[in-house]
Amino acid sequence: MAGELLLATLRRVWAALKALDVDAALMGGIAVAAWQHLRNTRDVDLLVGVRATDEPQFLEQLNAAGFKFLRDPPVLVLGDSRILQLSYEPPGRFLDVRIDLFFAESEFHHSALKRRIEITLPGIDEPTSILSCEDLILFKLLAGRLLDKSDAAYLVRFNKDDLDLEYLRRWAARLSLDDELTLAWNEAFPDAPPGEACG
Repeated sequence: MAGELLLATLRRVWAALKALDVDAALMGGIAVAAWQHLRNTRDVDLLVGVRATDEPQFLEQLNAAGFKFLRDPPVLVLGDSRILQLSYEPPGRFLDVRIDLFFAESEFHHSALKRRIEITLPGIDEPTSILSCEDLILFKLLAGRLLDKSDAAYLVRFNKDDLDLEYLRRWAARLSLDDELTLAWNEAFPDAPPGEACG
């Protein structure tokens, strides 16, 4: 699970988002670890539901809470995605931790936020929300990096019996990720007989 520096940062950003009444869910390496695939991570990634009209106040209050913007203008636009990249230095640590806030823009994003799951992470006193395993797999497939594809395969492998396969297949089709999901499934279960791809 995440180290103390990461957890201190998560506690701070989660408290700030809660104070702002922002819907949010963990979606990066910490969330992957919560779904039984432990791996190192050095940042905090969250999906956040912030309306465009609320964005100026949102940025102002994050800045007032001690978070530093890594860009000017603060919000990075990548294709259809908008990302706010921040850093935070926990008290007495003298080391910044990066935070990526992904704005919920699409129907899929909002569906993922609605399906978020509350869990209690080690080192965090209050419940924290994470993406469902299905939505996390889809986000990983959308990201498309080698590490993300590997994460998706591990998530499938370790959570197969609990996955909502109908939901996973439906959104994979809508997001044009059918091939990517099949590849992840085949990587997770390389010895499975033909015809068993994606359940």
